[in-house]
Amino acid sequence: MDFGCGSCYGEDPGAVLEYSRGGLVITQRLISDSHFGVSVRRCTNCGQQFIAIFTEFVDWSGGDDAQYFDIVPVTPEEADEAIAAGENVSTSFLSNLGTGRRHLASDYPTGGPHRLNWLTGPLTVEQGY
Repeated sequence: MDFGCGSCYGEDPGAVLEYSRGGLVITQRLISDSHFGVSVRRCTNCGQQFIAIFTEFVDWSGGDDAQYFDIVPVTPEEADEAIAAGENVSTSFLSNLGTGRRHLASDYPTGGPHRLNWLTGPLTVEQGY
């Protein structure tokens, strides 16, 4: 299955992350919590839909809060299913979106360096706190 264009799904994860900040427009917010957010986004160049997942785990001792941001391309049917579920979209549904396709994973773990990679396989999705 082919996803996206060179801007939203190109080889360079840094360029794609930068593009996502303005080139992926939020079409639907599913979950909007300060520590856990899920949204459906659309590429302004090619129309590819994505689900973006933000998770933060508060570090009460040092303020070095772990933050994770995943962007995974979805089919129109998957986007529709997520939108229909709304704020009740399950973490298992979201986790399985990474199966069989790559997704952009931006990780800022507590006490560790920033990691930005294309990953393939199920996403690790937990609600933040």
